[in-house]
Amino acid sequence: MRRSTALLVGLGALAAGCAGSGEWVYEKPDVLPAQYDRDSAACRRESIDRQGFAIFQSGRLDREVFNRCMQRRGYTVRREDP
Repeated sequence: MRRSTALLVGLGALAAGCAGSGEWVYEKPDVLPAQYDRDSAACRRESIDRQGFAIFQSGRLDREVFNRCMQRRGYTVRREDP
């Protein structure tokens, strides 16, 4: 009984954590797909977490830095709820 209760509580916490996670949307009027790809790639390079030694770098995207970069390039940044 305790095992199933713990499992349900864990699944509930997981579901609650995922509930607010929508997709990020970057919009810019009349932008061509090739330009979006270049902008996105440049912002991705700028926002990769490069802390620590090269062997241990996480390579994780810092979403806040990425979003600011895209905004500087003229994109409207918003989160789309599922």
